Amino acid sequence: MWKAAASEFLFGADVPPRLGVHPQATAALGEFDAHVSRFNARRLRAASSCFAAAMLVLLVANVALPSLRLWQHAGSQVIGILYFVAVGVVCRMPRAADWPTPVLPLLFGLGTAATGLVFSRDLTPYLGANPAYVIPIFIMCLAPLWPRRLLLAILVPVHAIFLLDVFDAGETVSFLLVMGIGGTLAVVLGCFVASLQYRAERQAFDAAAAISYQKDELAAALARVSHLLDERSEMVAIVAHDLQSPLAGIRALLRTFAHGSNSDVAKLNEISRTCAEMQNAIGRLLSAHAAETSRSNPVLIDLEQLFARLAASAAPAAADKKIAVVCDANKRQTRSDPVALETALGNLLSNAIKFSPTGSVVRVNAQSYGEGVRISVIDRGPGIPANEVGSLFKKFTTLSPRPTGGEPTSGLGLYIVHSLAERMGAVAGYAPNPEGGSVFFLDLPGG
Repeated sequence: MWKAAASEFLFGADVPPRLGVHPQATAALGEFDAHVSRFNARRLRAASSCFAAAMLVLLVANVALPSLRLWQHAGSQVIGILYFVAVGVVCRMPRAADWPTPVLPLLFGLGTAATGLVFSRDLTPYLGANPAYVIPIFIMCLAPLWPRRLLLAILVPVHAIFLLDVFDAGETVSFLLVMGIGGTLAVVLGCFVASLQYRAERQAFDAAAAISYQKDELAAALARVSHLLDERSEMVAIVAHDLQSPLAGIRALLRTFAHGSNSDVAKLNEISRTCAEMQNAIGRLLSAHAAETSRSNPVLIDLEQLFARLAASAAPAAADKKIAVVCDANKRQTRSDPVALETALGNLLSNAIKFSPTGSVVRVNAQSYGEGVRISVIDRGPGIPANEVGSLFKKFTTLSPRPTGGEPTSGLGLYIVHSLAERMGAVAGYAPNPEGGSVFFLDLPGG
């Protein structure tokens, strides 16, 4: 108990938590003493060196200007210089910042107080005693960070000694009043400013601790949200994957109904078409999940062969609308993930066919672009309104242009393209077709 009481007297009671500071943030205030030790170690390195240098200048002045008759201070100045050089060396030691909070302020403060008392004692018969005492006291108060009660524990006896010296001089009453009041005001002002300095540093530390705690809480919350989103995405992918088999079974079962009235056949065909659309939507959802979670595995790709596969895959949908798919790879190659690139271009080509009018042409070509290759998919469809271009490549975005054959859209195709492009280190973009329609492109590294 007596140790706790002594600690409270020397360091002062902790500042109570303020409104707006989380209780767990205030727990970090136990580190404030360590912060003060590190702060004082930095401050007192420079302060000790400057104080030693100032005393060295006075010593040189004593030698160079003997007419000042300050030779009686030479001994104390030499001792002071050596002492503060030693304090500066101590403050530069790596372990000094880990010492208990009062150690460094006491080393510096006792030295400056002793220097001020010695100088003022020698000059007590003169008004110069006040500056000789006041200046070291100000330096003592303001150089380190002082816990309030520790500073008072030093200042009170030091100032009592100063007053005894002044009143023992046997000078006039006016002289004693000037010396006593001047020195006392200096002590009060120095203590007040030191207290403000300590409080300001404490408040800054409180704010930094609260901000750090809130930052950690936010990071933890973001991690939890990210984990929940990953779980949701994984769950959606699992459900979508599990729905594929039942839908495929329903479509296969529908194909077994070869006989029936025209109305029944029409209904069965509509059911089959709906199942096919559901399967396509599920496939796009799984592709989006794969684009978000899979890793790229780049290899050298021959674009001639890739375009041939894309055209063959898109042939049935293009034939239904009498659309010609014209590919020109211009003998280009690129280094990319073959599965991701084929999926991305397949989505662009599928979109171009959906939005192109019957009997038109869709072109797929590759051209040099900087040090890489730009693959463009060009259609003659309705194009994208200027006010909707900013919504391209976003998840589940539906724009005003509609497929020319009534085909379904999920709002995932361009999002998948954008996600796959990012994973490949490519850039997905859009430009209006000068001849009418749209140009969607991928900028990829060269071969």
